[in-house]
Amino acid sequence: MATIKEHCCGADLFFNKKTAVKEYKTFLKKGPLKATAKIIEQLEEEDVEGKSLIDVGGGIGALQWWFLKKGGKQTTDIDASSGYLKQAEDHAAKNGWQNQTQFLMGDCTDVYDQIEAVDFITLDKVVCCYPNYKEILNASCDKSLGYVSLSYPMDGVIAQGIKRLGDLFFFLKGNAYRPYVHPVKDIRALFSNNGYERISHNLVFPWHVETYQRVA
Repeated sequence: MATIKEHCCGADLFFNKKTAVKEYKTFLKKGPLKATAKIIEQLEEEDVEGKSLIDVGGGIGALQWWFLKKGGKQTTDIDASSGYLKQAEDHAAKNGWQNQTQFLMGDCTDVYDQIEAVDFITLDKVVCCYPNYKEILNASCDKSLGYVSLSYPMDGVIAQGIKRLGDLFFFLKGNAYRPYVHPVKDIRALFSNNGYERISHNLVFPWHVETYQRVA
């Protein structure tokens, strides 16, 4: 198994500038992807005005732009992809959000130490990119003052079969990055053990989209 550093380097190679530009152009034409749009729909129920957000694996920044437009005060984008970070930072500059945005490259479990706790944390299609999901989710629960929203893949035989195809694809490319499918029941139990209650859930095949609120 690759180390976390090798895994992150592989992610940076695969999720490159070319891919980021393509996704950004699609976003400008069609808006956020379905799972991302569902996270936004869930968070529309909450008051974000004057609040802060960490968007882990923020990609082109769709969640961040929604948050700022709704009156959010500050966003931090943490990503292992330099290409996506640059694309998101360029968009922020074009919209005059330089003083309200921060962009940090790396593993969020390392980067979290550099920033203060926030009101909202989002992890859109991040859990499936991380080998140790408990580490990243426990750290996110600790860093959030109120809410954690995420999308992650369904588990089961079909999901594991797709994962194996993904493993083969990246192996043949010589890339250390790997996709992951983690047990759904264990992810949900982790939030409960950290004092969170699930307040929203949708299934956007093949993604579970959920929002959790701190209650303890």
